[in-house]
Amino acid sequence: MEAGCLQLTTTGYQGQAVPYEVPFIAFPTTSGKLLIQAPGAGEAKEGAWNRYVRLGEYLQARGVATLVSFNPPWPDAQGKYPDEPYSYRDGSWNRIFVEGMAHLVEHCLTNAEPLCGTKEPEVYLAGFSAGGSVAVAVAPLFAQIRRILLVSAYDSVGWFFLHGVRHYAGEVYVAYAEGDSPAVALAMSIRSFARKASAVHARGVPHCDHGFSGETNGNVLAKAYLWAFAGDESFPSPEGGVRLYD
Repeated sequence: MEAGCLQLTTTGYQGQAVPYEVPFIAFPTTSGKLLIQAPGAGEAKEGAWNRYVRLGEYLQARGVATLVSFNPPWPDAQGKYPDEPYSYRDGSWNRIFVEGMAHLVEHCLTNAEPLCGTKEPEVYLAGFSAGGSVAVAVAPLFAQIRRILLVSAYDSVGWFFLHGVRHYAGEVYVAYAEGDSPAVALAMSIRSFARKASAVHARGVPHCDHGFSGETNGNVLAKAYLWAFAGDESFPSPEGGVRLYD
């Protein structure tokens, strides 16, 4: 595992410069493929229970893709501005999350050869919960992004999500818990928004909650990445997955 941190700046609500950091971890391979992962709103780059570290090692060992996971800064205010629930240093937290991921994609493309063994990689995005909306927002910004995976996703970044889902032209994979009403709603409606997408695939997971909690569902979560990025049609079976939680 390798680690780094991007030093970035955006524009705040008053037109001021808002500096922020985007820390990330990477699991290099020679696969020729990059997979940039956006976590849920409350998750660090390592994921809840360290699950993205284990996932990165799992994908690395199988040669599926180089996982790069990050997190934005935590919001420092709630309800301060009327157009979104969270802000950071008087800047839009939604914008910071989206711009942070876009800058990380640029960084990974610039450093693709040491990360995945080629200067011209295939690029995939994935996102969990709010991170899924962020992945959708970023996806149409780069022609190299072939596929995206949304896990337990829902529309949480407003206009950024709507613009992205309407303009992305690659493949969209949606994995959701059948007991997670907001994620089910997005999975059932996304085809009506993603009209430019080359394909939309959605599969539900029975006996599963929003967080994919428990040993079995942890295995299923890992299998979602093989389904989207390695053609494993056995998802949502947990067989062949990896234990993501102690």
